[in-house]
Amino acid sequence: MTFILISGKPDVGKTRVCNRLHGAIGQNGTFKLRYKKSSDVACRDDHIRHYEKDGKHIVVSSASDGDKCMLELAKYLDELAKDGVHPDIIVTTIREEDDTEDTDKKEYPMSHMLALLEAIAKKTPNLEAHYTSNIMNKPIHTPFAPSALKHNAFVLHLEKQDKSSVDNEEKVLIPYCDDSADKIKYAIDFILARP
Repeated sequence: MTFILISGKPDVGKTRVCNRLHGAIGQNGTFKLRYKKSSDVACRDDHIRHYEKDGKHIVVSSASDGDKCMLELAKYLDELAKDGVHPDIIVTTIREEDDTEDTDKKEYPMSHMLALLEAIAKKTPNLEAHYTSNIMNKPIHTPFAPSALKHNAFVLHLEKQDKSSVDNEEKVLIPYCDDSADKIKYAIDFILARP
């Protein structure tokens, strides 16, 4: 299993990149869309999509704002596992912690997502229950480096774009997100081409 992580702080374009990726995959014609669901807990643009190409499965999840988003991904992967399907590639956003949040109310989305991905990589059964009992309500204050991901994870880190010099932020964000989605699509094609 290979992981492609789209990381960044809030509002840097992670969801937009996932949506651009969907467009790039949709234009290809060799990918079959097996499942598409808008997130019940994140913004309306967030989704989980499942593609298949040449018998290989790719799951793309754009929501990573908090525990409810990660539970949605865990539930979907549990449903796939019941059918004997285990994704070959998982593309997901991974939201960096916001340093400005009140520490008493602070969630730890990056650490929690890494812990979930570690469980996925280790083929932990019943991910939803594992997430609920072992990850969700336990703040992970120290940096977390999942050992199971060290050889099979790629990270595309997004930075906030300077939009002050243009009249329309779309002129900056669209090319940046398109380029980022193209990089991910290229990585997916490369991974799928390996024997």
